[in-house]
Amino acid sequence: MHGSGVPGAGLATRLVRAVAAGILARGETPFLHTGAANTTAIRLYEQLGFTLRRTVDFTAYQRSSRAGRPGRRG
Repeated sequence: MHGSGVPGAGLATRLVRAVAAGILARGETPFLHTGAANTTAIRLYEQLGFTLRRTVDFTAYQRSSRAGRPGRRG
């Protein structure tokens, strides 16, 4: 447990910082994606200096088990 109260945050913090440093070294801007419900990740990213840039709505679709099977009827 890391001092932030987030399990595994010590490793996650080091990893995100290392990857972000590599991206910055290339002259690019590091960014992250996460679901709005993933408040633990959002809190960690904010602690690391990331800020909310935009929100995006996602819709998930699941293909029916019968989809794509011509000639079969339910």
